Amino acid sequence: MLRWALRLFRREWRQQLLVLALLSVAVAAAVAGSAVAVNAASDSAGRYGKANAAVHLEAGDAAQALAGIDAARVRFGPLEVIAHTTVVPPGSIRPIDVRDQSPSGLYGSPMLALRDGRYPTSAGEVALTKTAAELFGATLGARISVGGESLTLVGLVENPADLRDSFVLVSPGSLAAPRTYALLIHLDSLPGVLPAGGLNGVPLRIDRVESAKKAVAATVLAASTLAMSLVGLIAASGFVVIAQRRQRQLGLLAANGASDRHVRLVMIANGVIVGIVAALVGLGVGLGGWLLAAPAVESAANHRIDRFDVPWTLIGLVVVLAIVVATAAAWWPARTVSRLPVMAALSGRPARPKPVRRSIFVAVVVLAAGLGGIAAAQATSKHVHPYFLIPGLFGVVFATVFAAPAAVRSLGAIARRLPVAPRIAMRELARYQSRAAASLAAVGLGLGIAVGVVGVASASVDRSDVGNLSSHELLVQVGDPHTGIDPNQTDADRAQLDQQTATIVASLGVGTSAVPLDVAFNSDRSASTTAPEPISLGIQTGPHSLQFDSFPYVATPQVLTKYGLGDLTIDPSIDVLTSRVVSLLLVDTSHRPDLSGTASQRVDLPTYRSAPHSLVTSAAMQRYGWVPVRAAWIVESPKALTSAEIRAARSAAATVGLAVEVRSQQDGLATLRNGATAVGSVLALAIVAMAVGLIRGEAVRDLRTLTAVGAAPATRRALTATTAATLAVLGVLIGMSAAYAALVAAYHARLGKLVPVPVANLASLAFGLPLAAAIAGWLLAGKEPSGFSRQALE
Repeated sequence: MLRWALRLFRREWRQQLLVLALLSVAVAAAVAGSAVAVNAASDSAGRYGKANAAVHLEAGDAAQALAGIDAARVRFGPLEVIAHTTVVPPGSIRPIDVRDQSPSGLYGSPMLALRDGRYPTSAGEVALTKTAAELFGATLGARISVGGESLTLVGLVENPADLRDSFVLVSPGSLAAPRTYALLIHLDSLPGVLPAGGLNGVPLRIDRVESAKKAVAATVLAASTLAMSLVGLIAASGFVVIAQRRQRQLGLLAANGASDRHVRLVMIANGVIVGIVAALVGLGVGLGGWLLAAPAVESAANHRIDRFDVPWTLIGLVVVLAIVVATAAAWWPARTVSRLPVMAALSGRPARPKPVRRSIFVAVVVLAAGLGGIAAAQATSKHVHPYFLIPGLFGVVFATVFAAPAAVRSLGAIARRLPVAPRIAMRELARYQSRAAASLAAVGLGLGIAVGVVGVASASVDRSDVGNLSSHELLVQVGDPHTGIDPNQTDADRAQLDQQTATIVASLGVGTSAVPLDVAFNSDRSASTTAPEPISLGIQTGPHSLQFDSFPYVATPQVLTKYGLGDLTIDPSIDVLTSRVVSLLLVDTSHRPDLSGTASQRVDLPTYRSAPHSLVTSAAMQRYGWVPVRAAWIVESPKALTSAEIRAARSAAATVGLAVEVRSQQDGLATLRNGATAVGSVLALAIVAMAVGLIRGEAVRDLRTLTAVGAAPATRRALTATTAATLAVLGVLIGMSAAYAALVAAYHARLGKLVPVPVANLASLAFGLPLAAAIAGWLLAGKEPSGFSRQALE
């Protein structure tokens, strides 16, 4: 059987060249894409090395800090201590990190790499990153001043997991007055929330990061699965043609005593050979492409990448998937041709189409199972379950495959009432049901992928009532709320800021109004060892976890009046007025008091992320001893702000040292939608062209007969145009239905995200694709077939 399969592969290599090329390109793209995506993904190594969390504590009181380190070691087990402070290089205003870290630390070794010279080993030595060396204007061997101390530059270092990390490295144990300590630890799960007083009375916080590589690998595998499925459907059309072309030879094989199993194995072995060749070629091209792209990926991802640090398991799955897809694509035509009676096979006539009732039932069952898998995968959450998602996607693909024969078979009932050319075209589609169904499934899947991308991009766009701000608003800010607001602000400072903001408001024209916004600071910072930071809001995400939400503004009379709450009677026990429906906690980072009993009241405030959606009441300000500090202004125009007005506001803000935030337009998502629409249309047209070529190529005798009896060129054009348009219309119906069924399953918990539907993109696919297919078929099909007396020899 293998000898026959190799002979078939050799004789039909031209027919299989398209399948080989497509499958090789798909494997190469999947191999290179997986290597690029996984290596470019974020990882925790840049921040914490081999650790996945860090305990941060202030070092204001040395004895207290050491007590906190000891308490953390008891609670969390082995840890690595890294001391930090900051200095300002000469001639610069930006502080730079000074790091006391051992190059051979328990967890932090991936955060250090030597580029030139050596590591500092004594108190008078220092190493710099490339950016830090430029700031200090120093070369190896030079003396530099770091915090008033003269040190010798002995080495150039970097954080290979984060090339943007700029720092000064001193010898271990030589940092005399650190400001903070980072204790690198490894946690299997986040422990309970630390007490308000920290550990042993030392205020500290835990920061944990997770690698995104597993999620990226799952996404790449899902995308590769869809791409391979699409190529497999195209390959199935090619194998159907090969089976039809070699039907007589396979019939002779059966007439000489070969069983159905032998005939089937010849075709399947041919598919395996195609899959292995394509997998090997694609693997080589993909790895070569990765080696060429690696330097650019390293630069874009800002971390060093080992050229052989590729996801070999994922690549192995892609190679196996290519072979499986090619084998599966050859199995169906092999099954069909092996079941033909010997005389029917020798006649060369196509097999009679089978009833499609069973395929419809299988399509419904498989589609239901696939949608269930997608829903169970929680595809729109942060923790996607690939073991449900990938089988779910396969289920939708298989449902498309099983639905295609029924769609093709239905054309026979429509054809009888049409003119001669469309009637012949539709009957030929039904006659060559196997290859037409495979091509239709490929068109539907290609369009389904495009519609899925369009739907996801549309669902990711903020609605008009969602986002950071409305289109009528902008937010003028004093600076970064974490570090850019002076808590010691005076009345004169506040008046000056209000006057500067007035110039920005004036640049927006008549009718624009501004309301000042204050944040709350703790006025008593005598016991605080942290940098001053406004009172913040946290969301309780679980019994032992708290997530930062925002910095709430103060409920001043001006703010309450703006939002129609001036006459609201506020209970003195209420701490926060909010439009949020989640459990909120006020957090004071300077003293960490126990505010677990934060009382909030739901009111009609904006829901935008950057607008004043939460306000600290005056009663809470008095209760906790907080003071208001001017931080921002909410500016509202009577009409949507234009690009020119936004530019004018930003220019005015820049001249007075303020910052402006406007509504995010999310232009990248619109580009993604339009790009997916264009790529999906081109891909579907290419598949339609290939399918029409296969079907019209097998029906060339019928075309010659029509020409011989006097059929005009318009008839031949109408024949091909109808075939192309019919495949496009059916592909649109199947692809869009499958894509939106999958989107509904993925967004079942948030169906509102799918509204509004991207009508413009979907309409261009639904109407533009069939029209383009019909026009292309009409323009390219007018040539009269040549060689009436010549018949193809088998």
